[in-house]
Amino acid sequence: MNRLKISIYYLQELNYRLAYAIFGTIFLFSITYTYKQGLIFIFLPKGLSHFVSTGLTEIFFTYLQLCTIFSFSFGLGIALTQLYLFLRPGLYDFEAKTTFNLLITALIFYICLYVFIFPIIIKVLWELFSAYSQNFTAIDLTFEPRLQDYLSHLQQLNKALTLSFPCLITLNVIQIYTNKQTWVKYRGIAYITAFSIAAFITPPDVLSQTLIGLPLIIFYEIQLKVWSLYEEYKKQLLIRQPIESYKNSHRDKK
Repeated sequence: MNRLKISIYYLQELNYRLAYAIFGTIFLFSITYTYKQGLIFIFLPKGLSHFVSTGLTEIFFTYLQLCTIFSFSFGLGIALTQLYLFLRPGLYDFEAKTTFNLLITALIFYICLYVFIFPIIIKVLWELFSAYSQNFTAIDLTFEPRLQDYLSHLQQLNKALTLSFPCLITLNVIQIYTNKQTWVKYRGIAYITAFSIAAFITPPDVLSQTLIGLPLIIFYEIQLKVWSLYEEYKKQLLIRQPIESYKNSHRDKK
């Protein structure tokens, strides 16, 4: 009977946590939809005067798509936080600290990603692709970007960058619990695997695959370099450490 009461209590607590996450997501959706026009201006490239819309309902559904992406992205963070708070009393101290550090690391990673790196990537890509339309002098063409196409590309870029953190964590865990010599020996296979993962989670274009595959390879090489420096550091400590004599080596023989 006590087990049944405890189970009902935990189910109620889980329902409350899920309700908090759902209400938070709905609240974020309403806020983003209220300020939808100002939200789009954040992602507009510098120097752009207008977008072209070719459908009567295109702008409305584009607004809905943008607000849904924002609300679900932040809502996922709220849901993971509520899940951690729900599981925290039943975790060991080491597990709780590891999970908490992982959440904090993910929060810092995504804040730095979307505050600093994401605007730089948008600016570089816009200048790169718009230069071709401006320098096309064979005939007189006017470049007028479509709003839906632009936001669709931003959505694909957002998906690729969002999945980069789980890929880095998975690579780190695999490197910790496997033999490092194997990673050094089969480095080429690791490169192919990185770009295969990038091809699976990104759109079928070289640029998106490079944005995911190249950071995985760089992180892979950094892990190997840190491991080699750590091994060299341990060897230096063993060389400089004095050899202690056995405590009973000078005892009197009877």
